[in-house]
Amino acid sequence: MRALSRVAALAGVSLLSGAAPAAAQVLSGLGATHIYGPLAGRSVPDDDEVMAAWPAAAKARNLGGSAVMRCLAEADGGLADCKLMLERSHAGFGQALLSLAPKYRVRPDPARTQPAEVVVTATWPAPQTPIDWVKAPKPGDFMTSTTPAAWRAGGTGQAVMNCLSARMGSLHDCTVVYQSPAGKGFGAMALRFQGFLRLTPATAGGKPIESSLDIVFDFRPLAPGEVP
Repeated sequence: MRALSRVAALAGVSLLSGAAPAAAQVLSGLGATHIYGPLAGRSVPDDDEVMAAWPAAAKARNLGGSAVMRCLAEADGGLADCKLMLERSHAGFGQALLSLAPKYRVRPDPARTQPAEVVVTATWPAPQTPIDWVKAPKPGDFMTSTTPAAWRAGGTGQAVMNCLSARMGSLHDCTVVYQSPAGKGFGAMALRFQGFLRLTPATAGGKPIESSLDIVFDFRPLAPGEVP
């Protein structure tokens, strides 16, 4: 899997008990497609393969778009039972992503008895320079209340928020596409930060483009004595 653009910033999120977990934000970084889930050792199609799947009618109009699908990772590392979760522009991008499903692989795990769920995102055109922070978040930038379920779960979890970034870098149409553990409210916590994130746009051909991106929030409890 491509290396993600990691930032060292921590964002405090106050717990009901008065303790506070932190969230490290990770941008999806360079590359037209990314995969999320509990499995390591993943591989994805390269940008040329993703661009080859760009719907012909949309490409002829220079119309960009993106899509998200949810799949089951089988024991041999392949993906199965992929279903479209989200399609932007509605010009064939969902079907384009589904057609790429055989090209994704996760680490084989013959001991696993149940398929693991993964989420795959893709954007067209492939950005030549990725979306980046205007100013990376720093400790204490975000203070909000956690959900009761997240508090009971120990405050540790992950959420992936898929957004559109406009040509000026502003975020809109954010939606949570992955969260673990599910049903604990980590996705809702991530969505609260949408309006506070400041980003530079992706570029292609030297020009800013509207692009889809993923923002990964890793929530964890603060260590004893750690200040948000």
